[in-house]
Amino acid sequence: MIFKTNAECEHCKTTLLNHLQSKFPNENWSLNLENSDKVLEMHGVPDDEARAREVENAIAETGFKGTWMPQTGY
Repeated sequence: MIFKTNAECEHCKTTLLNHLQSKFPNENWSLNLENSDKVLEMHGVPDDEARAREVENAIAETGFKGTWMPQTGY
């Protein structure tokens, strides 16, 4: 699953990824700060609206914003 975030720096990235890893310990995460959408990816997980809301809430717990970007054509 892919999320657009408002993370801006390496410190933001570390904070966000550490929190998500603690909330979802079985998932693999990456955050691309070079992309204009600051794309956060939850690797290997199919799009699921309920799970996306859980992730958005977890992102909000860190003080950041995250918006699920459903992927089509898969």
